[in-house]
Amino acid sequence: MWLMLKRRSKRRYVSIMHAGGSSNSVNAITKRFSELFGTIAAEKAAIRLVQQGANESIIRFRLEQLENVLVAITLIDPPVVTLAMSGSIRQLRRRRQQYSRPKASHLA
Repeated sequence: MWLMLKRRSKRRYVSIMHAGGSSNSVNAITKRFSELFGTIAAEKAAIRLVQQGANESIIRFRLEQLENVLVAITLIDPPVVTLAMSGSIRQLRRRRQQYSRPKASHLA
């Protein structure tokens, strides 16, 4: 007898830089995604705003839809820039801090 294990789907976190409000950017990404791939695929992607800042936000979505979400991010207007991506929010924040700190070798 085989038991089916319930597994939570894997997620990806993306840090994006935007010009307008962060909720507007997430809504624009979700809208473009559903226009390109359909509303059922948009629901399966589960695009959610995790953290918002003045001009930078973190969004979460399911790994299976990675390529489609990146296409949707690329094709929204006003444009949004993808800064970093990771499988965990902790690692994403570490990467963002790493990129924002100036290197010591350039200061000498």
